[in-house]
Amino acid sequence: MMFRRLLPAAAFVLLPAMAMAADPQPATAPAQAAPQGSATTSLAHTPHDPAPEQVDAHITALHDELGITKKQEALWTPFAQTMRDNAQRLHDAIESRREKLASMNAVENMQSYAELTVERAHDMQTLNSSFATLYESFSKKQRKHADTLFREGDAEHAQHRQAQQGETATAAPATAAAPAQ
Repeated sequence: MMFRRLLPAAAFVLLPAMAMAADPQPATAPAQAAPQGSATTSLAHTPHDPAPEQVDAHITALHDELGITKKQEALWTPFAQTMRDNAQRLHDAIESRREKLASMNAVENMQSYAELTVERAHDMQTLNSSFATLYESFSKKQRKHADTLFREGDAEHAQHRQAQQGETATAAPATAAAPAQ
């Protein structure tokens, strides 16, 4: 079901009750397999940056999947705008990080990632507040459906991440440098 794949993908940015993104594409060019005896592949990491059309598609799909009523539109609108604002802030932060990544030393790289994580956590808290208000307006049926939808999205995300990690491990095995004696 496309929605189940989309929901966790956008959740990386958008929904705090769900796990990080499924189907994340590398934000930078994929690391090439390290030749035998060389250092491991790049450790630099930048989160998935969904395109604006992915965010809008997620918002539309979530609206439909949750069965938002006309009465709930007044609560949905600020929630949807918060998703868009958070996605734009993440995009801007990722672009800034990408521009500086090549000239960062390891400490600066880690600090940059830490700052990005703190910003994302703040955005998720803001989004959660907006969603909590919307969730309170849901009927029992809508709540049950939302709970199930988010739970299933978490499980699918975990399975996808495990499969992805297995593919990465077999596609590009990295060899560690020999320890100093």
